[in-house]
Amino acid sequence: MLKCLPVVFALFMLPLLASADNDPHLARVIHRGNPHRIDRCMRRFIEREGRDHRAPSYAHPLGGAEARIGDLFTSLRTQIGVVGVDWDRCVVKPAVWPGTWTLGVVFRTREGRTDDILERCYTIQGGVPGTLNLFGWRPRVRKDRNDLKCRKAKRCVGFIEEQSRRCEEWGH
Repeated sequence: MLKCLPVVFALFMLPLLASADNDPHLARVIHRGNPHRIDRCMRRFIEREGRDHRAPSYAHPLGGAEARIGDLFTSLRTQIGVVGVDWDRCVVKPAVWPGTWTLGVVFRTREGRTDDILERCYTIQGGVPGTLNLFGWRPRVRKDRNDLKCRKAKRCVGFIEEQSRRCEEWGH
């Protein structure tokens, strides 16, 4: 019984590890090339990957979405059909919460022909406040969460080249 325990553990954990690398649904949607469906799937991917799974504590500063956006950046670079990813990390922003960032992604649709390259930008909000706006009255209904929320998706050509140029100017 003890000899087969590692085998059972490996068979149980292998599907979980394999699904962490690539999202097959996202790859199929990118291959088809419909921008509306790509945006919808990317919104779900951003909100799923951008959840804050840390335990709440007083030592955890309010905000801290840059680390989760960096994790999202590294997980998107390994996805099938994604050619390039960059975000506006070298742009000086005001220190307000919840902050916003722009994530640019270049997709290779269909067979990778030059006319099938699609570049999209996603505006990401780094935090969700716990108040509602009911005709000027803002009751607190839950605590603030540090999850990533995709607010807008749009077409942007040349965003990744512009961000790499800005980072070279700043020396990052």
